[in-house]
Order: sequence, then structure tokens, then C-alpha cells
Amino acid sequence: MPEATIPLKRFFEAVEDRLSACSADELRSILRAMAQVVAPKDRQGFLEALVPSKEARDVIQSALRQDDLLSEIDDLVAEIRAEMDIAEDAYDRYGDHWDDEDSLGPYEQFIAPLAELFDRTAGVFDCGNRSLARDAYRKLFDGLAMEDDYGRGVRASDLRGADIRGARGRYLRALYETEAPANRPERLFEAMQDFGDLPGDGPVMLEDLIRVSDRPLPDRGPFLRAWIAFLREQEGASADHWLREAIRLLEGTKGLAAFARKEGKAHPRAYLDWLTALQSEGKTAQVVAAAREALRALPADRPIRAAIADHLCEAARTLGDPETLQEGRWEAFTVKPSLGRLLDLWEATPESKRRTRMRQAERHLDQSLQRQTRRSVEEFDATVDDDLEAPAWVDRTLLAHAMMLCGDWEAARAMAADADVLGWSSSDNPQSVVVPACLVLLSGQATAPPANLARLWDWALESSTFLSAYDERPEDQKRLKSVYQEVMSRVRLKEAQAESLLSWCVEVGERRACAIVEKLRRKSYDKAAVITAACAEVLRLRSQPEPAAGLLERMRTRFPRHRAFQDELKLVAAKVGHDSS
Repeated sequence: MPEATIPLKRFFEAVEDRLSACSADELRSILRAMAQVVAPKDRQGFLEALVPSKEARDVIQSALRQDDLLSEIDDLVAEIRAEMDIAEDAYDRYGDHWDDEDSLGPYEQFIAPLAELFDRTAGVFDCGNRSLARDAYRKLFDGLAMEDDYGRGVRASDLRGADIRGARGRYLRALYETEAPANRPERLFEAMQDFGDLPGDGPVMLEDLIRVSDRPLPDRGPFLRAWIAFLREQEGASADHWLREAIRLLEGTKGLAAFARKEGKAHPRAYLDWLTALQSEGKTAQVVAAAREALRALPADRPIRAAIADHLCEAARTLGDPETLQEGRWEAFTVKPSLGRLLDLWEATPESKRRTRMRQAERHLDQSLQRQTRRSVEEFDATVDDDLEAPAWVDRTLLAHAMMLCGDWEAARAMAADADVLGWSSSDNPQSVVVPACLVLLSGQATAPPANLARLWDWALESSTFLSAYDERPEDQKRLKSVYQEVMSRVRLKEAQAESLLSWCVEVGERRACAIVEKLRRKSYDKAAVITAACAEVLRLRSQPEPAAGLLERMRTRFPRHRAFQDELKLVAAKVGHDSS
């Protein structure tokens, strides 16, 4: 735990330990050093503090001021409410001058006193006064939930020096220990649900209240059995999560395995818990067997199969089993296709079989897109934050990548031909990757394209690696570029095919540049200039300097009064080797 969040009781105990280890001369030396850095205005207070102290326990009790804790919390909450009334009135009169992005507003003054009260309450808990700690934490958390009519207030995230997760665990533990055993499941369930939106380094779990104290949890076994029985009657993702946690705490990995085998179809995440437990125990071969068992048990259309397949892949990689790794990569890709998984599939497949595998990926994505158009968008909405059980959404850009990686460049061009020359930021517009990729292919310089083409290509690769917020990985852009370099080095286009493809790329590029400028999309003028120059670069590389110069000249003369665009075009044209004056 960071030093800034050491609970008050433990702080004084640590001070006492250090003092007891010092000799009288050492203590004098420490005090002299402290005196040297005392500010002039604080010197009198420093001298007054140099009086014989009480016993350590009395010092702690004095610092905690337990008798006044609840009333001081009430007073601070009342001050916050009063400030909210004033702030709301001020906003009504002077709202135009307020910053809508400032969620704290005028309440910054309450951060320090709230943090101090959380610190004292932690000390009360550590001293064993569970009833007072429970009541104090409840009031403090209620205070953090307050906000004015404009969404302002002090939130847990504002108390950067406070240990909110620890406070959450102490409150739940205090609640547990002060409730009758028969009431614990229901009261804990209600309290844990209340913490659903509270920041605290992860979702609230039963282990939060177990680990927060050095003392064993009273009545642990009987409670866990009652907790499991109670949770089986509840609905929702949280109840499912806590049920699986309780089974693990009571019965361990064997209990998770039995639960998954018996009730995995209704609670599919039990399979993931089982696999995670086996992996943490170093039982890699058992992970492979359990993952295959899970995949046999779950229906083929369950999205969570992809996460199970990921466990299979990790175990296969650890065991050095390439066939099982290929099996897992294909399963994960077909269930939840993404660019990252397409690249994983490429890397796991032997070089001699990659083109065939990419062809299979292309067919699978095409079929998925056809099914997808017959389903409503609502069906694809994620029901949980981690997306494990949300159906896959396939973008046409991903299909374009699969087409080009298997060598089907004409199919990729045909799919992209009817797309909008604007809206390239959409992952469903294949032109955004097909045109740059074709230009790189036609340049014959995939490893080191000319400046403007390199920039256009990097934009395409970068946008492709953000198809999914859950699957993106920082290294995917580099991986994708490397794969294309390998693919393009083997492509041999016939002259007529190359000329037709180049003519199409130039035509699309020119239409895109004109559309951006005509619609005055000033923030994209650099994109209009770069694609124009990239097309000119490829024309020159293919021994067509006159068409290259003609393209640049057409763009100059078509928009003579668009000074910002002309400035961008001048910059990029210089790199093509043309006089841009």
C-alpha cells in the first residue's frame, strides 16, 4: 500500500516501533534534523509539541476522535449540501461562464476533509470498532454519491490519496461482522450492488472483505454455503460473478470444474474460471483438455467460445504444440473475428498453407456478413463490459484484408468500388484499406514506399488496428505491415491487370480529394493532398510522369481559392519532385 494511504492506526504503530528501536542520542539527532527544516512561522508550535507523549494507545484514540466521528461527517455532508444549493443558484444566473467539463466545480475544498475522515474511519476499523466503522463508511459513501443538478460533486476518483478499495472492503467487513448470520447474504448482496458504479480498482468482490483484515472471516464455511444458496436465487451478471467466486473460495479448482461441467451452459464463465485456476496452478496440459471439453459442451454460436479458445492457444503455445495452436486460433477467429485474430491465424499457420487458410477466413467472413445484414443492430450490443458474451460484429474492412492476404485483389477492389469516397474513418468502408494497399502493391516498394504513399499507408494500417476496442493491440499495426510486405513480395500482376488497378486507384483518389475540398472539410485537407500526391508517386514509379504531373495540376487549378488546401498540396507535391509554384 502506498505510504500516502497508510491507515492512521498502523501509522502510529509504525511510529512507535521506530521510536522504540532508537536510543536517546538517536532521538535527539532526529529531532535536531527535523528542527532545521521547520519554517519560521511554525517554530513556536514545534517547541510546544516537544512535551512528553501519552501511551501509544491513547495517542491513537485521540487522533481518531471516535466520539465525534459521526457528527463531523454529518457536519461536512451538510456543508457540501449547502454549497450545492449556492452553486446551483449561481449556475442558474451565470451558467454561460461555467466549464461543463469540470465535474468537481466548487467542491474541491471538500476533498481534503473527506480524505481525512476516510483515514480516521480506517483507524476506527483497525481498532476493532466495527459498528462505528460501518456507520461512518455508510455516511461517507453516501456523501460521495451526492451531486448537484448539474452533475457536480466530490467523487471517489477525486480522493486520490485515499484507499477507496480498502475503504470499500472495510465497510463490507464491518457490515458482515455486525449482522446476524441469517441476514448476512441479503445485506451483503444489497451493499455490494450499491458499489457497482464506485471506482475502486476493479469490481467489488467477496475477497475484498476477506483480505482487508488479518483476522480470519468469522463463520466462513457456513456463510459461503449460505451465500452460494442465496446467489443461486438471484439474477444478473454480478450475482453470477459472485456465485462463481464463492464456489472457488469454498471448493477450489475441483469445485469450479464440477460447477462448469454441471451448469456451464447456464453459467459459461465458469469454464473461464476453471481454465484460469488450472493455468495459475501450472497445469497446462489440463488447460488443453478442459478447454476442449468446454468447446464440446457449449453451442457453436456462443461468443464466449472465443475466450475459451484463447486459453487453449496460450496453453498450446506454452506446450509447444503447433497443431493445437492452429486449432485454437481458427476457433477464436471464427467465433469472434477481428484483425488481431486474423493476424494470429496467419502467424500460427504454416507458410505453405497460409493462402488456403486466408481463403477460408475470407469465406467465413463473407458468410458472417450476409447473416449479419439479416439481424438487428441491437442483437450485437454488448451486455457486459468485457464483451465476452456479445456477438461478433464483422466489418467489411476486415473482409477486405482477408481477400488481399489470400491474393484475391480483384475481389477486394470490386467490394470497395461502390463505397463512399468519404467516410474512410469508418471500419465498414473498405476503400480506406484497399486503395492504399493497391497503391503500395503497384509501387513495387512495399518495404519502403515513397514519402506520401508511406504516410497514406500508415494511416490505413493505423485505422485498421482500431476495429475493436476490445481486440486492439499496440503491435498489430507493425504486424499487419509485415504481413503485407510478405504477401506483396509474391504478387505478380499482369500488365493489363496492373494498369486497370492503377487507373481505378487514381480515379478513386482524385474523387476523394475533390469531395473533401468541395465539402470544405478543412481538417482533412492534408488527407486530400496526401492521396493526390501518393497517386502521383505511383504513376511516376510506373514510368508515367505526364499523368502524374497532370493529376497534380488538375488539383491545383480546380481549387485555386482554397488557400489552406493549396498550402497542403504544395508541401506534398515537393516530395513528388514537382515544382509546386
